[in-house]
Amino acid sequence: MKSFMKYLFSLCMRVVLLPFHLFPVKQDRLVFSGLTGGKGYEYSCNPRYLSDFIQEYAPGKFEIFWMVSDPKRYAEHEREKLHFVKHFGIRCFYCLLTAKVIVTNGSYAPWFPFRKQQYLINTWHGGGAYKKIENDKPDANWATRKRAEFCANNISLFVSSCQMADEKLFRHAFLYKGEILACGTPRNDSLVLGRTRTLTEKVRRKCRIEKDARILLYAPTYRPGSENALPDFDRLRKILEKNGEKWYVLYRAHRYSEDEAAAWTRPMFRDVTKYEDMQELLCAADMLITDYSSCIWDYSFLYRPCFLYTPDLEEYLAKTGFYVDIHQWPFPICQDMPALEQAILTYDQDANRKAIDKHHMQMGNYESGHACEAVCERIVQICNVSSGT
Repeated sequence: MKSFMKYLFSLCMRVVLLPFHLFPVKQDRLVFSGLTGGKGYEYSCNPRYLSDFIQEYAPGKFEIFWMVSDPKRYAEHEREKLHFVKHFGIRCFYCLLTAKVIVTNGSYAPWFPFRKQQYLINTWHGGGAYKKIENDKPDANWATRKRAEFCANNISLFVSSCQMADEKLFRHAFLYKGEILACGTPRNDSLVLGRTRTLTEKVRRKCRIEKDARILLYAPTYRPGSENALPDFDRLRKILEKNGEKWYVLYRAHRYSEDEAAAWTRPMFRDVTKYEDMQELLCAADMLITDYSSCIWDYSFLYRPCFLYTPDLEEYLAKTGFYVDIHQWPFPICQDMPALEQAILTYDQDANRKAIDKHHMQMGNYESGHACEAVCERIVQICNVSSGT
């Protein structure tokens, strides 16, 4: 029923927004949107990296509008040609239907009736192809598929991280037949090129973590109707600190999750769920523990220790499933605490690098470290303006 209502909503919006078609599309107007979960639209993810880059790549050439949940939050970023607009307001609809190029990580595309002369770039919000998305889950229905078709017809260009994403996500799940730009994901450019120092220092400063301390990031995925089974981080810290190092644990909940974070108020723990940029947290993390999250794709380019804590693996397989067998992922699968402890104690850096390189090859990796430049070149071309370079 929920899927049918979403599909019906998409059809209704075509009629409701028809009056906005009286306004001309502006060749130098760009709209960006970063969906962070539920009703959260923020200055974030791949669209933010592109927005920031294009202001350097083609300075002063574009009028840029961001659709966000709370424009006041970004007042300090406002300037002459960079504006923040309330999502789902009248001005939001006006900007969306008069921009030449719209850049999104998934939002608006499934339901918004864009015009034929507009160009919608979907960067998606995850790299690789791991857990199945809504259209491919066991309970997917007719309405879900129809909504996917509507979304596919809206999109002019998909930005892809790898060949597996092309095949499993964009062609199959999204039923997309259009052009795919095989350049990697904009938010991963810094990770691929190893430019992490400045971002790491920023995280440490904001999270109040001293320079010599180490960081363990815990970033689980979303589980509908249930909470995550947390590892015992006190036990893990004892193992990690045996050699005299000091470790902090950072907790990053999934954007849809409503898990309680009360346990993360202790001195050596930090709740970073509301930290604005996941990529910065990955840059700062000396170790990552996750489960089925696509952040393993991003983190893999740093070649640092990563472990999959999956006590509910069988249940997750039945409810969601994967595009690529989890046993082919490059990191240790740990279904209980003893297995996780053993994996950390026996970690082999050389074996880790070989496993990651093999995984990148199997996935058909496109990450180049120059995704922002490739996408911005396309935007300049579509808008027919000269760059500043």
